[in-house]
Amino acid sequence: MAKSNTCKSIESGRVIAIIRGDYRGRESEIAAALMNGGVTALEVTLNSPGAIDSIAQLSKNFGSKIAVGAGTVLTTEAVAQAAGAGASFIVSPNRNVNVIAETARRDMVSLPGCFTPSEILEALDAGADAVKLFPAISLGPGFVRAVRGPMRDLRMIPTGGVTPQTARDYRAAGAWAVGIGSELVSADALTDGGLERLKSRARAFVEAMRDETTT
Repeated sequence: MAKSNTCKSIESGRVIAIIRGDYRGRESEIAAALMNGGVTALEVTLNSPGAIDSIAQLSKNFGSKIAVGAGTVLTTEAVAQAAGAGASFIVSPNRNVNVIAETARRDMVSLPGCFTPSEILEALDAGADAVKLFPAISLGPGFVRAVRGPMRDLRMIPTGGVTPQTARDYRAAGAWAVGIGSELVSADALTDGGLERLKSRARAFVEAMRDETTT
């Protein structure tokens, strides 16, 4: 997926589903349920078992319909691995300018983790396309609204502890998208009826991100 199309895909649903952990080769079923719930972007964290293989499979099966990325990317070598598997965006828990630069060099969307205005500006200067606010639970919607005062065009993705209600609050404050991990994708998906519940949760998050306009 081209870089511009990746950004459009993320923006169309405004929810990045995070797949972290061992899902016993059922990642494609999980991705299908998420997509049916309206999610248009998902990341597989590289600290998950078989992450690169999962990214390759998801990119092959769904890459033309949704953005598939790699999360918890800490090194430039990991960026290369993810790119080779077909990932179209890179997410990190931190602001590493070398990871950002390597991601940009490979024409992939860069979403580094930031916590302060200084880190945000440093990430943008290094070539980031948007910033992941992490851990968002320690910042809150007020932080998003305040930072957007001097940086109206900044694309922020609060991640960590986001619920449908706080997603709605973040969107109202001006968040571009949200990253959702265990609050959306959990081991419950592997139980009876779990995929339907997953689809319902996905729909709730997507609807929350569409309910409010930015201020």
